[in-house]
Amino acid sequence: MDTIITGIGQRIHEMRLRREWTLEELAQKTNCTPGFLSQLENGKVAPSITTLYAIAEALGIKITDFFPETIHPPKVVRKGERQTFRIEGSSVIYSPLMDRLPRAILQSFILTLLPPNQGLQYDEERAHFGEEFYYVLSGVLRVRIENTFYDLFTGDSIYFHSSYRHRLLNPTEHHTVVLCMITPAIF
Repeated sequence: MDTIITGIGQRIHEMRLRREWTLEELAQKTNCTPGFLSQLENGKVAPSITTLYAIAEALGIKITDFFPETIHPPKVVRKGERQTFRIEGSSVIYSPLMDRLPRAILQSFILTLLPPNQGLQYDEERAHFGEEFYYVLSGVLRVRIENTFYDLFTGDSIYFHSSYRHRLLNPTEHHTVVLCMITPAIF
């Protein structure tokens, strides 16, 4: 069958397995038979729009998530095309590594943290829904999470839930460069 139908079936299969659901469990949530869902996952039948809506609702996704390549082609950002920005007074320079897809949940940056004398000494402390990952490419990154400080050096990384109050600092007189991945996307 068509590669789009095969792709839809594969995505349904992957999402079902991520949730650790059997075909029978998904069938109960969608009013489909396990046999039909098996054929769909294997690209042997094409679903109706109504069926796709029911499956998407059961999986907690949007129907367009079944068509990522068709609706949202991959986005490439070349090194020389990357835009950087700095929020006035901030000691952080942001360099996005990716153009956002609609409804994107992940965003990545190269962050350059200036020495304390080149911007506000501290960016604001914040807590929000999501997760954050930082990998130090060069320099020293001090991460405050609640009341604990973590000093990270070149090659070190940290991963945490953003619901904890946190702040990034550069405690040195040199630039600190960090790879950052954050969910949900913030810009």
